[in-house]
Amino acid sequence: MEIREATAQDVAAIARIHVTSWRVAYAGKLPQTVVAQHSYAQRQKLWQQRYQTDGVLVAEDNQVILGFIAGGPQRSHPAINDTYPQEVYGLYVDPARQQRGVGYRLWQARVADWSGWTADCLASNHSALRFYTRQGAQLVQAGEYVAERQTFPTRVLGFQRPVATAQDEESAT
Repeated sequence: MEIREATAQDVAAIARIHVTSWRVAYAGKLPQTVVAQHSYAQRQKLWQQRYQTDGVLVAEDNQVILGFIAGGPQRSHPAINDTYPQEVYGLYVDPARQQRGVGYRLWQARVADWSGWTADCLASNHSALRFYTRQGAQLVQAGEYVAERQTFPTRVLGFQRPVATAQDEESAT
């Protein structure tokens, strides 16, 4: 498996994975009308615009896109930008490829040089919350996702990597 920057040729696969993963992850957690609002055509248009600007990496194996992660400067929570200057905008793995380390590899590649970042997660998405907890998540604040005039609780999760000191670097040599 290779992790690499997304290209224009990846947009269709990114849109397919986004829609498929969204529908699987949120079935039963959100009303069906909310889950169905993510169409393939709409997501393809979105990712055609964002694949270069949103720091998108893809996981590819034998020329098949398995998943993607998007992330960059903090944009959802400016009040905590000093502590968490980066944000993971989304992490999606083809449901047929989940539980095989794809999400972990994408996560590690995207946040490799970040010192503090956030990820938002629907509070009822226990699978994603378990993944984020294993990555060192700390609850930063409660949030909400609003769709079709309904509000759903979310969790804003914070991640921090300790900053190495000169003493740390000396002891490593």
